[in-house]
Amino acid sequence: MAARGFGSEQVLAGTGLDAAQICDTTFRAQPKDFRRIVHNIIRLTKDPGIGIALGSEFKVSDLGILGYAALTASTLDQSRELFRKYIALTERVISTTNEVRDGKWFSEMREMFPLGELLPFVIEEFVSQTISLASSISNRPFQILELRVTYSRPRDITPYSRRFNCPILFDQPRNLLFFDIQTLNFPISLANAEVFKLCEQQCQLNAGQRADGDALVNRIRKALIEKPGEFPTLEQMAARLRMGSRTLRRRLENEDVTYQEILDDVRRDLALQYLEFTTLKPKEIGFLLGYNSVGNFRRAFKNWTGGKLSDYRQDT
Repeated sequence: MAARGFGSEQVLAGTGLDAAQICDTTFRAQPKDFRRIVHNIIRLTKDPGIGIALGSEFKVSDLGILGYAALTASTLDQSRELFRKYIALTERVISTTNEVRDGKWFSEMREMFPLGELLPFVIEEFVSQTISLASSISNRPFQILELRVTYSRPRDITPYSRRFNCPILFDQPRNLLFFDIQTLNFPISLANAEVFKLCEQQCQLNAGQRADGDALVNRIRKALIEKPGEFPTLEQMAARLRMGSRTLRRRLENEDVTYQEILDDVRRDLALQYLEFTTLKPKEIGFLLGYNSVGNFRRAFKNWTGGKLSDYRQDT
């Protein structure tokens, strides 16, 4: 944004954050801060394609050691697998399931917290950024085959046509990005097996240090948010965190909290955000939070907040 003539104070206005905090490697933006920053970017630039533009300016070097490791992989497929393994080293507001099956390579993009009207910006930036990264890593043009998004067609799709140059379907049930499976075989011009091994070891070390330095409660919260709509049992969460269920239960007791309390806390936060930032109906919100009936969701919500859904949204 500085290149566009806007200072950090303008971009961070209303968040209470400063540039030093943002640049700290341990910084993690809260949903409310992220929303404010994006609103500021859109308001300042008045550019409907700003997400696409920012994504096109992203550099693989912005990812630090993870980016360097990707540049020394043998193929684009090896780079893809590297990003999958060490995704925790990147800052994200959407989760992706990157799959190769039935002769297709595609990625589903899902909100890690409700984005509401900001979803187009986030999807546009992510897709544009994906093109930039794949092109930089393989050192050749990277073409996507098709983009499907859940939001409505914007008035001006010129930025889409120029940047993505592929069929784009709006008002779809899922956010999906399709690639040419043959591109997985693209060789990396800077491939170096020895350097790649060293970089991956550093990525593993960094990921481990980040996990060790994070409280267990925060690690569980992150795991729940990274896969929205999935609320595993304690045993399933223990397996995801690579520890026994008894060990997980004992460590949570040491932190004076239960797994159920963490689940309820995450569900409450998400419920409040869904009510404020989306137009989803209570039944739909309850389903996303793992409830099989709107009645159960309403009762749980009252236990969490002491109030009714209608206290937070008049149309419920």
